[in-house]
Amino acid sequence: MKEEQLEKYRHDLAFLRAMSEQAVKDFERFGYTVNFNADMPVSFEHYRLQLAEQLRYWCKNESDRIPALLYHIDLPEHLLPAGYGCKAVDKLAELILQRELIKVVLRKHYSS
Repeated sequence: MKEEQLEKYRHDLAFLRAMSEQAVKDFERFGYTVNFNADMPVSFEHYRLQLAEQLRYWCKNESDRIPALLYHIDLPEHLLPAGYGCKAVDKLAELILQRELIKVVLRKHYSS
């Protein structure tokens, strides 16, 4: 799915909430607890900032587990910044959430 096609879903509250739920579920399978602040406005950017903060911690303390997580999320390796994204955490957070959003969109369109 191209970024232009995905753009409208990046502003749809229902899809964003489903994206965050998908991310939480995928991270939990690897023992990571993702916490998105429910008091913040729902937006792709707010989710990205919150995930990036958590990824910084994991990259610093548990970087050896990151590649398996990214494989599970189904993030293509050729899209990743060097070092599995731990050197560009903001970009990594964006790529992860974009992939999670694609999963939600495809599920919605093909489950109907």
